[in-house]
Amino acid sequence: MSRGIPTPSSRTGPQVGMWPKRRRPERALLPQVMEFVAIIAFLFVSYHGLLWCWERTAPKEVAVPNVVEMTEVEATKVLSAAGLRSQVVGSKPDEEIPPGAVLAAEPPPGRDVKVGRLVRVTLSMGSRWAIVPDVREMSVDRARPLLRQENLTIGKETARYDEKVPVGYVLGQAPEPEQRVPRSTPVDLLVSKGPAPRIERPGGSDAGGMRRTEIEYEVPPGANLQEVRIVVQDRRGERTVYRNIHRPGEIVRETVSGEGPGVVVRVYLSGLVVEEKTL
Repeated sequence: MSRGIPTPSSRTGPQVGMWPKRRRPERALLPQVMEFVAIIAFLFVSYHGLLWCWERTAPKEVAVPNVVEMTEVEATKVLSAAGLRSQVVGSKPDEEIPPGAVLAAEPPPGRDVKVGRLVRVTLSMGSRWAIVPDVREMSVDRARPLLRQENLTIGKETARYDEKVPVGYVLGQAPEPEQRVPRSTPVDLLVSKGPAPRIERPGGSDAGGMRRTEIEYEVPPGANLQEVRIVVQDRRGERTVYRNIHRPGEIVRETVSGEGPGVVVRVYLSGLVVEEKTL
């Protein structure tokens, strides 16, 4: 053995491979628990905060009120008071619900919907049938709107002379009064032309083919003021030769003329032809 060289077994201090392992520093358990609790608390508060905001801002629900059989104006007010909007989408005939009243609504009454929801309303047209009113001895100007009011239409209007019924008044009608007919059925009217006027026969013609006649017409009983119009139709066409306003009982005298054969003279009273003659 060499002197002065220590042997491995004689070395002092730790030997190779015999150093102690370093220990990983341990974190305290309490801070970890507190961090976890803080996260859970944050999530809990956030969830309930969002839920509270949703409940405050989300549309509320309301039950659709029953507006059936209400008028359109009443239904609109009731739906608006409930926070809903309304729109009329059509109409249908119905034998029970009067015309103009609400027949149905969509969504139906009682259903829960969001505030602001649109409710579509269907109105009733009333019965499919109509009862013919009695318009006899009524002025034709009054009979027309009455028939339309009963959902009927105006049919043919014919006129004839009558010594008792004033001009412009209804002498007869078809269908007869009180009949049950489908809606929009036309009603024909027979209108009085008043007493037959007196129109003189032609006084002759000249060499140029001009025909003349004297017209004498007494305005019959009726409206306080009535228009009398005389129209001549000849080879030159149709023209008005007289027009004026008269009271009942006044007499219209006028000389009229036309050129050529087949001259037609018409007398109008308040727009109705009361006389037509060929010269």
